[in-house]
Amino acid sequence: MLTFAGCMGSYPVTTFYVKNKTDKVLNFKASVMKHSSVGQYEMSMPFSVLPNDSTLARRVGFREDASPIDWFTDFVIFPTDSVVFNDPKNASNWIKSVDSKGNPVYTFTLAE
Repeated sequence: MLTFAGCMGSYPVTTFYVKNKTDKVLNFKASVMKHSSVGQYEMSMPFSVLPNDSTLARRVGFREDASPIDWFTDFVIFPTDSVVFNDPKNASNWIKSVDSKGNPVYTFTLAE
């Protein structure tokens, strides 16, 4: 498992978006490792993504050679009737692009 801290190096600011291309509200929970003065701990946040919209899941300094699935320690999509979901643990499902400042952006589409 990889963990990251702001003081560990100068990595490019990387943005992770989660997109919903369906006509239903979709929900997921993403977990990451956080660091504090008392040690590291896992933090989980629930998200809802409106139909045909996207949400910012994380923006962080991230090694350029790392896989997007390395950042999330857990990523759980909550079932929705008749929706077939993509696998967030498959790195090829995270599409990489670059923002206007040249920083990496990864987008995961929950469902088509």
